[in-house]
Amino acid sequence: MKKYENLAKAMYDIGKYAFTALVVGQFVSGKFSWLFLVVGLLFTVVMFWIAVKIEEVKEA
Repeated sequence: MKKYENLAKAMYDIGKYAFTALVVGQFVSGKFSWLFLVVGLLFTVVMFWIAVKIEEVKEA
């Protein structure tokens, strides 16, 4: 079950990196794009949802 735990952690990390790059980066840079903001938020939510589902498989 260690592989599921590592995979879930990797999904959480990917979600955090995507949030940082696509959402926070919008406010740091001089350019703002609603498309990148929405895509970044959706991708982050999807990655966190996948990580939660992987953790549920681990417990079963």
